[in-house]
Amino acid sequence: MIELTEKEMRFLKRVDTITHVPWSNKVTAADAQGRPLRISRATFARLRDDGIIMRSSSNLTSNTYVVNSAPVTPQVGEVLQAS
Repeated sequence: MIELTEKEMRFLKRVDTITHVPWSNKVTAADAQGRPLRISRATFARLRDDGIIMRSSSNLTSNTYVVNSAPVTPQVGEVLQAS
């Protein structure tokens, strides 16, 4: 079962988009107002692999991810309802 830390739950409540540049392995995140949020590459990989975030669009140089609207676990569902 997927267990989220408090930090990850707060992040998922605020995040709007996550951008990953595969060439440099750089990960950036932003909230709905466009303010930057901090996310590590390890956290990004964990959220992606667990299906909590999914790719919404991609272009030649980057991929954009958003929080999956269909919750993977009840804990993720609670986080999505709170945001």
